[in-house]
Amino acid sequence: MSRGSSGSGIVNFKNLLTKTEHYDKDERYMAISDLCEALKRNAAQANSEGVSTNSSSNYNTQLIDSQTERRICSAVLGLLDDSSNDVQTVAVKTLSVLLVSVQEEQVVEIADRLCTLVLDKSKSDLRDVYAIGLKTLVETVPSSMGNVVSHRLIGRLVEGIHGNAAVVAGASGSNSEEKASEEIVLACLNVLTDLLTRFGSSANSITLQHEALLNVTLSQLASPRPVVRKRSGTTIGVLATVISDALLHRLVDRLLEQIDRADGLGKSGKKRARNAHKGGGRTLASSDLRSADTRALIRTICTVSGTVGHRLNQAHIDRIVPIFLRFCDPDDAVAGDDEDLDNDEDMGDADLSGNGGVGDDADEAMKIELRESCFAGFESFVLRCPALIQPHLDQIVLSSLAYIRYDPNYSYGDEDDDSADDDEENEVDEFEEEEDDEYSDEDDMSDDEDDENWKVRRGAIRTLTAVVEASKHDPSKLWIAEYAWRKHSEKKATVASALINRFKEREENCRVDIIECFTRLLSYTVAAASSGVLFLASSSKCDDESLSATGVVVDLRTKASSAIVKECEKQLSAKKGGERSKSSAIALLSTLCLAPGGIGGLEQVTSVFRYMKSILDTDDDAKLRRQVMANSKSLKLEALCLVRIMLSCKKHRPADIKQALLPILLPEICQCVNEDWYKVIAEALRVIMEIPSLLVAGSATKEEMDNVANSLYTAIEPKLSEHDLDQEIKECALSASASLLAILHSSLSMDQTNRFFTLLLERLKNETTRIAAIKTLSIIAKAAQTNSDLDLSPIMNETLSQLSILLRQQSRAVRQGALECIDTMALCLGHESSVSMDDGLFDSVLKDLSDIVVDTDLHLCHVALSASNSILKARPSTGSLVKCHILPAILTLSKSPLLQDAALASLLRLLEQIVLSDAVSFDELRGLLAGLISEGGNKAGKQVISNIAECIATIAVVTPPSERESFIENTISAITGSLGNTKQLNLLVAGDLGRKVNLSAIPGVANSLQMIFLQCLDSDNEDTKHVAALALGRASVASMGTFLPGILSSLESSKGKKQYLLLSSLREFIHCCRETGGIALSSNIPLILPHLEKNCRNE
Repeated sequence: MSRGSSGSGIVNFKNLLTKTEHYDKDERYMAISDLCEALKRNAAQANSEGVSTNSSSNYNTQLIDSQTERRICSAVLGLLDDSSNDVQTVAVKTLSVLLVSVQEEQVVEIADRLCTLVLDKSKSDLRDVYAIGLKTLVETVPSSMGNVVSHRLIGRLVEGIHGNAAVVAGASGSNSEEKASEEIVLACLNVLTDLLTRFGSSANSITLQHEALLNVTLSQLASPRPVVRKRSGTTIGVLATVISDALLHRLVDRLLEQIDRADGLGKSGKKRARNAHKGGGRTLASSDLRSADTRALIRTICTVSGTVGHRLNQAHIDRIVPIFLRFCDPDDAVAGDDEDLDNDEDMGDADLSGNGGVGDDADEAMKIELRESCFAGFESFVLRCPALIQPHLDQIVLSSLAYIRYDPNYSYGDEDDDSADDDEENEVDEFEEEEDDEYSDEDDMSDDEDDENWKVRRGAIRTLTAVVEASKHDPSKLWIAEYAWRKHSEKKATVASALINRFKEREENCRVDIIECFTRLLSYTVAAASSGVLFLASSSKCDDESLSATGVVVDLRTKASSAIVKECEKQLSAKKGGERSKSSAIALLSTLCLAPGGIGGLEQVTSVFRYMKSILDTDDDAKLRRQVMANSKSLKLEALCLVRIMLSCKKHRPADIKQALLPILLPEICQCVNEDWYKVIAEALRVIMEIPSLLVAGSATKEEMDNVANSLYTAIEPKLSEHDLDQEIKECALSASASLLAILHSSLSMDQTNRFFTLLLERLKNETTRIAAIKTLSIIAKAAQTNSDLDLSPIMNETLSQLSILLRQQSRAVRQGALECIDTMALCLGHESSVSMDDGLFDSVLKDLSDIVVDTDLHLCHVALSASNSILKARPSTGSLVKCHILPAILTLSKSPLLQDAALASLLRLLEQIVLSDAVSFDELRGLLAGLISEGGNKAGKQVISNIAECIATIAVVTPPSERESFIENTISAITGSLGNTKQLNLLVAGDLGRKVNLSAIPGVANSLQMIFLQCLDSDNEDTKHVAALALGRASVASMGTFLPGILSSLESSKGKKQYLLLSSLREFIHCCRETGGIALSSNIPLILPHLEKNCRNE
């Protein structure tokens, strides 16, 4: 930049700096805003020129001299304590831009100045602004300056915490001083957390202070201020991620020592604590933790375990879990339904707050928070160190099961049946504990607005979710192991049954978590069953042998399925149940569909469909509206997804699904196609797509099929004909029409069928829907091959014409789809007089197909050859066109060394059809193929010779027997009278013929060929030797009795290279037999195996 422009820039900055001192706050606001934008432009210009951070600073130094730079920094810092809040806000914003624009010296000065302002007790009113500025500096300063900035800040922040901690504790100073000191401590902890997060592991200045930081943050856990304790716990959690293992273990030990002094909560919790203290487990903590609050300590240990739980050792876990169980002992978990609810169940807990006694509400809130923190710790242990927590997992599960029902202030009214007869209890399944009037209007919860016990239940549920996640590879124990989860009750329940029983949870957040936890458990169980870890039994497929042969059996059909469906129905019908609960219930039912037996029999399917109807119904039925309050779009979408899964999962009896679907749900499904949201419309069309196959599987009557077909046509046709629709709807409408036409075409009228055909052709011509239309036509054409009453003649000409045009497109997906559709539709052409085809149509189609028969894309080549074969097979009269267009491309392709696999197989099938259709005579085609070797001379590769030999052998097989025998004799003569590639070609032709034709049935041929093959193994030409070995193995396939004994006897009498060649023949023989199914090979294994075992020992 020129000096003039540089000087102009400096003048502009000077003018702005002058305005920042203006008496009018609006002028100051405009000045700092303009200054911020100017700094942004300078930084952006430097970055656009690819300048690094340091050189960027140099660039700005050229534009802004060091004196002006210092003035800008001072002005921005001065505006941080401006009287206008708006000016302060922009000043902080400007600070973040300034930090990446100025030199390191100015950044350090800004850091020092901000830190001084934060620690200044006289700046209480603006301390928040300064703290935000310092946090902004830590977050935005370039990484290269991190160590320098950390060095200047870390010591002062630690000193600020130490210097003000005593005042905060109330040991000295006035109330105002205490408040100012508390603010300073909080600000220092806040900035320290950000500093550790960004530079804790990279800055040496912080690494050297790890121990000091640990001591000062631990000391703040003893602060009388709850907010200070909480903030220090957060800082310790971040510090734990960067300190060494030795310091981490010291940190955990000090926390556990202090927590160990707590008495616990509830009678059982206190008893646990007394037992631990009697056993010598109680120790005195360090002096700086003497007054620490138990909540803060547990919250801190939870934070540490959540971030670095994998670094803790077994000894730490073994100490932490028993301590946590003092505060969430299962025997202290009570519910309003418990008859023996103790009068002292306010739990008479010791005052853990350190405040010398607080009110009942505060004390209760403290207990809730304490238990919530313990379960958060359990959750993190289970997820992050599952191996270490394994010895304590049963205790954690028991505690979690007990506390998911922890609700002392509310009675559900259905858990008081323990006095029933033993016989009656045995008859009632553990899964089916019902409630009579869940979420009834009488449940007035207004008195419980301040009840926060749900937080404890939520923590217990999340712990169980972590257990399910940790057991996802083998969740069988959660279905089998039983726990006494209710206080003073001998009745036990598994984790699965307890979760089902708690679907009645009154707090929706907890209820949704419970349902989702069980859904996850069920999903993992189904996955484990599919991998063979356990066995999911169903009442229809269980026998003693299978049960005894399987390690673990979970019987869902007879125990859990009906209870799951019943509980989900309660959620769907609950008057006070929210949309999230209904959505979770639908998701659970969808997962249940994947298990053996699915949702159940006709009764369960009918019931579920009725609830789905109430969600999908669009009529203004007041009764239904009262049953299901939340008929949102997303809920309708989920309901349709469930119906589609039920129709397609194959776990239910099709007759049951059909019997329930047609009268209950079919009208609503068809009506959903007229909804506003495109996702609902598309999903409704997907459901419709499954219905035709269901009718066939469910043995529907002709009348039922006719009625359903008309209903489906009425729903599909408008969406298929409308153009201004979402792409997903268009594709789903095409898929639905394909299903309807392919399966229920006989139930549609001729006008309806022709209307569909007309719309399909329109969609085929449309660029956005052509691929979906091609797939639809392919499905319909495939169905027409086996259903003579599905006549495609009205659209055959135009469809093939359009598909031929699409073969010229650049899109590979379009070309592949068009080829596959032509291949399928060609087989529907029928005999010559059945469908009248346009003149020149096949000429155009075959010409376009010939352009694709190239080795650059062998898959498309394979499909094009298959389509050509289908056309020739359906219409032999096209033989001359095939000879004109396809045959030259075939001959060129045959010379390609890349030809293999599917493309080669399609080529062979087409050559067979060419001979069978008399499109080209055998002699002519053989001459053309053999001439390819003559043209190539000695340049023809082994793969090319092998491919052409297989082509010649293939067409020889389909010739008349007399002509074939004459060809074989000529081939034998050619072998003895030729050299080089021609000799190799004839050898392979003879071998491939022997693979397809029994040569021993022709007198003298098998023996002559065997002699020739064995003689060629002694040839001077190495290629001839290997070709002869392969030919001998292939010729043995159809004439085992003649060739195989000769191979085995020669193998015993030969040595060296010839023995290797004979083993190659045997390997080729086994390979070819395996391709044909290996049935004939099995009887010869006793002959072959000894020779192979013997030669395995040869070196």
